Amino acid sequence: MNNTPSPRRHSRTTPLPRPQSRIEATELRDLLEANLSALDALFAEHQRTIEESLRAVEGLRAELRAELRAFGDARAPWVRALAETRALLYVALQELIVGDNGAGLSLALPRHAQ
Repeated sequence: MNNTPSPRRHSRTTPLPRPQSRIEATELRDLLEANLSALDALFAEHQRTIEESLRAVEGLRAELRAELRAFGDARAPWVRALAETRALLYVALQELIVGDNGAGLSLALPRHAQ
């Protein structure tokens, strides 16, 4: 048998005596109706909040989808910038390796004695 206490504690309430007169019954009814009305209003407010949150999330999802499409577009500015950088690096490396006169790698490399 599990003797561990429940993680959710319930507060104990004392039962109210039953109304003895018509006035007490009317007061209790009015109190219960006011409580029900407040709970209905709270429920409606929570429902509106949830619906607004869902609309906002849906909007963000569409926005994110559009950004991902733009990111993957081959004509995107970052793709062009990357291609230009690649071309510049290619030219710079070619000048370093081959040299200005084009003789860099075209020269025969010395052979090591075996």
